[in-house]
This record gives sequence, C-alpha cells and structure tokens, in this order.
Amino acid sequence: MRITKLKIFGFKSFAQKTEVTFPGNGLTAVVGPNGCGKSNIVDAIRWVLGEQRAAVLRMGKMQDVIFSGTEERAAMSMAEVSLVINNDQGDLPSEYSEVMVTRRAHRNGTSEYLINNQECRLKDIQNLFFDSGLGTGTYSQMNERMINAVLSDKAEDRRVLFEEAAGVSKYKQQRKETVRQLDRVRLDMERVEDNLRHARTSVRQYEKQAEKANEWKRLRTRLRELDLSVSLDRHEENKRSMTILNEARNRVSHQQEADKTHLTTLEAKIEEKKLSISGEEDALRVLEMAVKQEELALNDMNNEIARYRDTLSTLTMTGEKYEGEVKDSKEKSDALHSERELLEEQMRRLGSNSELEARQRELAREQETLQVLRDACDDLRTKNRKITDDRLNAVNKVNSLRGRWQRIDAEVDMLSGNIEKWNHELADLDNQTREAVDALRVMAQGIADAAHEIESLEERRTVQIEKVDSQKTELSAINRSLQERENENTRLQSRVDVLRSMDVSSGADGAHWLLENQASFVDGLLGQEIDVNPEYVSQIEFALGESINAVITKNPGAVGSILDSLDKASAGSALLVVASDVSGTPVESLDNRPGVIGAANKFVKVAAPLRSFVDRLLSRWILVSDFATALSLAHEFAAEDIWFVAPGGRAVHTTGLVRGGHGASESLGLLSRRTEIISAEEKLTDLQSVCQSLMDSKERLAERIEEDENVLAGIMDSIREAQENSRRGLAAEGIHKNVLANLNRHRERLAKDIQQASERVSVANAERNTDQELATAEALASQLENEYQSLTAQLNEQDVVFRNKEEEVRDLQRELGSAQSLMTGNLSRIQSIQEQLKLHEDLIANRSSDIASIKTQMEELHNKETLVADRIENKNEELRKREVERDAARERYNVVSGDIEDWRSEVRVINASLLDRATELNDVERRIDSLGTNVDRMRERIFAEWEVDVDKPEGVIRVEYEEKEARREINDLQGKIKALGPINTGIMEDYDAEKARLADVEKQFDDLDRARASLERTIHKLDNIARDRFLDTFHKIQKNFQDVFSRLMHDGGTKLTLQEGVDPLEAEIEVNARPTGKKMRGVRALSGGERALTAVSLLFAIYMEKPSPYCVLDEVDGPLDDANIGRFMELLRHFSRQTQFILVTHNKRTMAASDMLYGVTQEIKGISRIASVKLDDAVGFAM
Repeated sequence: MRITKLKIFGFKSFAQKTEVTFPGNGLTAVVGPNGCGKSNIVDAIRWVLGEQRAAVLRMGKMQDVIFSGTEERAAMSMAEVSLVINNDQGDLPSEYSEVMVTRRAHRNGTSEYLINNQECRLKDIQNLFFDSGLGTGTYSQMNERMINAVLSDKAEDRRVLFEEAAGVSKYKQQRKETVRQLDRVRLDMERVEDNLRHARTSVRQYEKQAEKANEWKRLRTRLRELDLSVSLDRHEENKRSMTILNEARNRVSHQQEADKTHLTTLEAKIEEKKLSISGEEDALRVLEMAVKQEELALNDMNNEIARYRDTLSTLTMTGEKYEGEVKDSKEKSDALHSERELLEEQMRRLGSNSELEARQRELAREQETLQVLRDACDDLRTKNRKITDDRLNAVNKVNSLRGRWQRIDAEVDMLSGNIEKWNHELADLDNQTREAVDALRVMAQGIADAAHEIESLEERRTVQIEKVDSQKTELSAINRSLQERENENTRLQSRVDVLRSMDVSSGADGAHWLLENQASFVDGLLGQEIDVNPEYVSQIEFALGESINAVITKNPGAVGSILDSLDKASAGSALLVVASDVSGTPVESLDNRPGVIGAANKFVKVAAPLRSFVDRLLSRWILVSDFATALSLAHEFAAEDIWFVAPGGRAVHTTGLVRGGHGASESLGLLSRRTEIISAEEKLTDLQSVCQSLMDSKERLAERIEEDENVLAGIMDSIREAQENSRRGLAAEGIHKNVLANLNRHRERLAKDIQQASERVSVANAERNTDQELATAEALASQLENEYQSLTAQLNEQDVVFRNKEEEVRDLQRELGSAQSLMTGNLSRIQSIQEQLKLHEDLIANRSSDIASIKTQMEELHNKETLVADRIENKNEELRKREVERDAARERYNVVSGDIEDWRSEVRVINASLLDRATELNDVERRIDSLGTNVDRMRERIFAEWEVDVDKPEGVIRVEYEEKEARREINDLQGKIKALGPINTGIMEDYDAEKARLADVEKQFDDLDRARASLERTIHKLDNIARDRFLDTFHKIQKNFQDVFSRLMHDGGTKLTLQEGVDPLEAEIEVNARPTGKKMRGVRALSGGERALTAVSLLFAIYMEKPSPYCVLDEVDGPLDDANIGRFMELLRHFSRQTQFILVTHNKRTMAASDMLYGVTQEIKGISRIASVKLDDAVGFAM
C-alpha cells in the first residue's frame, strides 16, 4: 500500500487544479521559499484523510480551507482534495486495487466524502483507514507541533501513537460503541424496571381490593375502641402534668427573684469598695511599668555584649587566616629563589650568542637558493594553468557544438511526434465535447423534472402536515376532556364509597349490635326504609332526629327480650320502632297558610306497615319556607304541640323552644347521604357513557392520525428521494460542466502547444550551422593538448629539485630553533619568578599590617565588653530593687481587695444560678406550652375523628391495654385503613389483564438483563485483548527506541516507562533520553536538535513495530546540524525500502539525498504552483 497521487483544487493557496505524483518507496522532497504553500500539501493530505480540527490545519474554522481569493483572483466556493492509494496487496479493507478518497468542502458549511467517486460518510473513511497507519492522528505525519507533542507534558498526545501502533484503536472504538450500547440497555432496564415495579404494585393492589370492605369495618371498630381508651387516659395524665408544671414554674420564679435581689446588693458593695482602693491599684500599676522598663534596658545591654563577642570571634579567625597566608608566602619565596639559581646555571652552559649568529647566516644563504627555485616553479605553474584553461575551453566548445546539434535533432524528432499525437488528441477532445454537451442537456431536463416533482411533493407535505396537526390538536382536546371526566368519575366513585362506608358505621352502637347479632328479630333502621323528596331531605332529617337510626322490630312482643340481650351484652343503648295501625290525632291542615310547605309526613314514602308510625312521628312537624314564618306560626299556634321547621336546620316549637346551629364537624345525615349516593350514581352512569364515547372517538382519531402520518412519511421519503436525485443530478451536472470546461481548456492548450512546436521546429532547422566550426574547434583542442603535456613534464622535474632543497632548509631551521627556544624559555621563566617574588613580598607586608590592625580592634572590643558588663551588673541591682517595691505594693493591694474578690466570686455563682434558673424556667414554660398544644390538638382530633368531647366523654366503651402495645397497634390500624383506599368490587377482569402485562414486562426485563451481562463480558474481553496487545507493543517499542536512538546518537541512552499503579490502557507514558556524553536530565533539558532526534527516534521505534505506508516530515530537519542531517538521512534511506517519505525542507543535504524534488512557488501572489525541479535549481529555489 502506497500513495500514488495527490490532487488538489481550491484548497488553501492552490487555486488551480494541481496533481502531485509520488514515486514508489523512496524520498520525495518538497522545497520552496517561506510562505509559498509547502505545508499546505501536508495539510491537504491530513484534511482528505478526515481531519476535523481546524486548528490542526492552522485555520480558524473548517470553511477557511477554501481558497479565499487574491487581489487579482476571486475567491472559490469549494475546495476538493483527492488521494489515490495503491492497494495491490489488499492492506485496506476494499476489493479495489486502487482506492481514491475524495473530500469536498463548500462555503455553506456542507462537506462531501467519496471513495472511488461513490458518496460515503466520514465514518466510512475512518473505518477504511483504521489501524492502517494512514489515520489523521498517527505518526505518519510529523512536524514541529508533533515533535513538541511527543515530548510534551501531555501524555495523551503520545498515547495516540502507541495505540495506533499496537492496533488497539479499533478495540477502544468497539469498546466505546459497546459501552454506549450498555448505557442504552441500562436506561431501557431502568425504564422497564419502573414499569415492572408499577405492574407489580398494580397487581398487588388488585389482589387486596377483594378484602377491603370487611377489613375496613373490622379495623375501624377496633381503632375507635383503642384510640378513645388511650387518648382519654393520656388526656387525664396531661391535665395532671399541667398542674405539676404550673407549680414548678411558680417555684422557680420565686427563687429567681430572690437571687436577683441578692445580686443587686453585692454589685453595690463591689462598686463602693472599688472607689476606696483605686489609689493602691494605680501605685501597683506604676511600679509594674517601671520593672518592665528596667527589664527592657537590661535585655538591650545583653544584646550589645553578645554583638561584641561575635565580632571578637570573627576578628580572631581572620587574624589566624592572615598569619597562615604570611607563612605560605614565605615558603613559596624560598622555593622561587632556588628555581631562579638553577635556571641561571643552565643558561651559562648553552654558550655565547656568536655561535647562534653563525648558524643563522648559513640558514639565510640556503633560504635564498630555495626562493630562486620556488620562483621558477611558480612561473611554470602559471603557464600550466593558462594552457589548462585554454584546453578546457576548447574541449567544452567541441562538446557544446556536438551536444547542440544532437539536441536540435532530438528536439525536432520529439516535436514532430508530439504534433502528430496532439492532432489525434484534438479529434478525441471534439468527440468528448459533443458527448458532454448531450449529457448536460439530458441532465438539465432531469433536474428540472426533479424540481417540479419536489415542488409538488412539498405542497402535498404541507397539506398533510396541517391535516395531521389538526387531528393531533383534536386528539389532545379529547384526551383532556377524557381525563377530566375520568377524574370526575374517580371523585364521584370515592365519594360514593365514603358515603356507603358512613351508612355502614352510622347509628348508635346498640343499634349496630342488634343489626349484627339479632337480625332475626329486627328489619333494619328506620332511615333505610323510607324515601324522601330530595328537596326537603335536610328538613326531614332534622325532624326525625335520632329516630332515623331507630331499629324496626319484626315482633312487638319480642321487644323485652331484645332489650334484655342488649343489656346483657353491654353493647350500648338503642331506639326501637314498634309498628302499629293506630292513627294519631290529626293536626289542623296549614297548607293554605303563607310560607307553609306542608306536614313533613306528606313528603315521605314508606311501606304500609310503617305508614301510620311515620305519620304520627312527622305529622306535627310542619315544613315552612323561612325561619321568620316559623317564629310567626309558633306564636300563632302556641296552644298546639307543633314544630315548624325552616331550611338550614332551624326549628321553632309552639312552646317557645328553638333549635338550630351546626356542629364543627357535623356530617351528612342518613337520608342526605342516600340522596347524594343516588345522584352520584346517576352521574357516574352518564360519565361512563360519555367516557366510552370519548374513548371510541379517540381510537378512531388515533387510527386516522396513524394513517395520515404513514402517508406523510411516504411523502417525506419521496421528497428525500427526489432531493437526492436532484442533488445527484446537480453534482453530475457540475462534474460534467467541469469536464467540459477542462476539455475546452485542454483543447486550447493543445492548439497552442501545436503552434509553438511547429514554430520551434522551423527555428531549430534554421539554427544548425556547417561542420567547419566543429573541425576548427577540434584542431585547436589537439594543439593545446600537446603543449599541455610538454609543460607538465617540465614542471614535475623542477618541482622535485625544489622539494629536496626545501627539506634541507627545514632541517637547519629545526636545529637553530631548538637552541633559541630553550634560551627564550629560561629568560621568560626567570622574569616570571621575579614578578612572583615581588607579589609575595607585597602580600607579606599587607597581611602583617592587617594583623596589627586586628589586634588593635580586639583590644578596643575587650575594653567595651568590660564596660558593658559593669553596666549590666548595676542594672541587675536596680531591677532587684524595683521588683521588691512592686511585690510590696502588690501585697498591700491584695490585702485591701480581698473582700471584692469574695464578692465577685459570689456574684459569679449567683449569675450562674440565675442562668440555670432562667434555663429551667424556659424549659418549664416550653413544656407547658407544648403540653397545652398537645391537649388542644388531641381535643380537636378526637372530636373530629370520633365526635367525642374528651372533657365530657359519654357513651365511650373503654378497653384494657398496655400502652406501648396499644400505640403500636393504633399506628398499625391507621396504616392498614389508609392503605385500603377506596373499595372496588369489579376488579377480576382488570386483574387478569394486569397479570398478563406483568409477565410480558418481566420477560422484557430478563431479555435486557441477559443483554447487559453479554455486553459487560464483551467489554471485559475487549479490555483484556487491548491491554495485552498494548503491553506487548510497548515493550517492543522500548527496545526499538533504544536501538534507533543509539544509531542517531552513538552511546546515547533512552528510557520509556508507564505510570505505575494505573491501568496500562490509561497510564501516562513517560519519555526520557540521554544524548552522547550527557546525563539523563529529562527531555526539557534537551536542545532543539536533540529534541527533534529524540522524537524521530521514538516515532521510528513505533514505525518498526507497525510500519506506516507513508510518512510526511514537515521541516523536521530544521534544528539539525550537518552531522545529524547525515545520520538522519541514513535512517530515512534505511526505512525508505518499505515507506514513502515526503519531506518539506530547506536543507541542501536533505535535498541532495532525495529521489525526487517538487518546488512550490507563487508566481502570482497568493496562488501556489508545483513543478518538479533539478537538485541545483532546488537549492537556490528553497533559499
């Protein structure tokens, strides 16, 4: 796998279509001056491979890669880069032997990706290059930023390279995908688990509904007995506790007042005493201040004497140092005197100056002879150089003439062949142009048809969306209406259940006992046997009073035995109805009177056996329209036994009695509850009918919405298909237009080339001369060659004579130079000894003077130390006197202030006692308030719950209990009653459906749980595989790193380590290197060149583990010197057998070692152009 071509159009500074062809494995260099666009070639390769970070491409945003225009050329709307890769060996997961990856970017922010001209996604390109070494984040593209990244403190930048080499990127990507799937499965499990929990709760609720009614009644009865017994006992205990707390509050208040009185007395005594001893306190304070001042002065003197002693110590050490220096200087002076005497003796042995002068005269004669020989050789060499130049010029002229004629002949042949080939190409281009024009005409028609189809589909989509939105609005309205009615249904059903439960529990305890235990002797309650006009229910209930809960007996003769059984069971009292046919005394009819509605018995329906009883009971209760009428009629019929009942629960008796008012928690009566139940049940029937109708409408509307949404989805699919066809047509049209434009440009270029070639053939034929010029040049060259050979022989002979004489002169110079050198050295050394002796004498004099000065200073310091010591002794004596005076003043003050301290101690005790009593009083009052609040709350709760006055309990049956157990049982009973909720008897069908739903949800949860376990096993497996491959690759790279680095830096060392105690897949990778002859001090201490070589070594160590098919080096050789450039290029040449190297460089040696050169220029400012260049041209070109 290798890169064969790079095609660039509109990318950054490459405004024209540019194609770069790369050879096989080898070195390709890209050269050019700064700012010409060399690095844009590297950016183009990175961009086409899928780079998404604009900053990496040196851009602010991704649209900036499009050519932005210059002063002479407009900006472009699109950038396109194609990379052609040879895939003969099948390294890429593609069936094609040649893969072309293309990327386009548009000004509107859209991008296109193509593989072999087939549209694809970015993910497809990324998957294509996974673990191939061609990715955007691999080590195949090196620049200064990557070198810094590889050796930076951010270990994650290095990790990407190691993971790419280890081939774990795909495993990490698979792991990320698996983790995302696992997260989705867990979210689904949480959702299904919520549904499962709700389904189980619902099933449990359905199971409990069947037992609710009987359980509620049993629990309610037991709760009333136990709650009232416990609450009444607690109420009595609370009243006793309140009495005790009030007594405690009074006692603490009295004690507090006594303490406050005593405290006031003590504080007055303390103030009086403080005035009397203020003089003693001031005197003590003055003496304490004086003692403190004496202590400060004494401290200053001690510090001063310490400074003197430190200075004496320093002077002593300095004097000893100077004495040592004087001693060393004297010893060195003695040694120098001895050395000077030896040197003077040696000079006397060397001889006189006359002998040296004779040798110098002989040497001068030989040098004159040597100079004559040298001049003769120089003359011959000058002649030889001139004739050599003439000879080379003649030979070059001959070669030039021969080469020019050969080039002209070759050029004419080549141009003739090109003209013939270009004429054929022109004919082909004409055919291709006609085909492209026909194709464009067909595409334009197809695009217009697609546009019409899209417009039609858009209109249909708008209509369909409006229709669906309208139906959804209607469905929302139905849902809201249905929800409101279901809420109302639930409210009415709960109200009916509550009213029915009140019917079950209404009436006296005795009546309940009879209905449950004497059912064979009674027929039920009176209120349950009569029907009342709903308009007058409240007034009839008021008239009946307690009679409404009267028990109807079947046999009047059994009344005595019924009462006996009731007494025996101690079940409470009961009111019995003994029916008879005896009619009562009729009451004068008042129906015609203003405000009179009628007798109460006229508005009551009852069975025949009870008719006379009800008439007698209610015939003297007259219903009137208002309370004023009742008062008037009662006064008018004062002689009669009649009750006049007005609305609102007010009644007036003819005797003057008036009844009225409502209790705080008064509830509906039996007849009112029955009336409300009948009304609510009628409403429930109507609501159920309405709900069913709404449900049917909802289902029909949902079906219509689903159908319309399916239609809309079909329209959207058609629109997308039409848009895709249109887009493809437009893309194809653009491509064909570009092809047509390229054909026209190619045609024009070919015509121009044919014209230029024809003109060049004519000029070349005219330029060719006769053969006479070549013959003249060859004769001159032969003559100059003979002269050159003769002169060269003479020069060689003369040069041998000159060399022999030169060797004789050099021997004489060596003999004379040795004697002169020895004498000169001795004289120089004697002079140096004299200077050193002078320095030592000066040093001894200076240090002797310094030692005398130090002794004088030390004597002065000893005198000052003695004076300060005497002053310290005197100051100590003064301090002792001051301390005696202060202690005496303090003792006098303590004597006179003793009573104050005792009184202050007593004040502190009293204050602490007052604080304790205030706390105790607050605690008592808080407990009284809390207890009073509890008593009030209990009174209100018991009356609201059971309609019992805890201060005057009547008809309450108390039971024996153990308090702790009773409280637990009450809480348990309340919890059970509350948990029962409303009663629903028709639940079996819903119960079966809910169980089926529960089984389905459980199955879903089990499937998801198995999927979760499978995904977790997959993640664990991927982690193990990736970890093993990463560690294996890391250890190999460690070894490779050392090998490559030692090749670039002989005897250099490296260190590559993983962070300890961390998962290898997440651990930081630390890099360290030691260049030749240095210590390992970290990569921060390396120079620019050393950092570059270290980074290159590491990247090639990674490469050795997983070779990359190509490698781009963007001015990596910039920091390297010539020696390192050589080793660097040797390394590249070694690896170039398997890898393509593309080098962006300014270095001459790098260019010289490259197999192919490309030059980048900007002939037009801001527009880059590429041309292959020769090596010599490239060197100047890159500068």
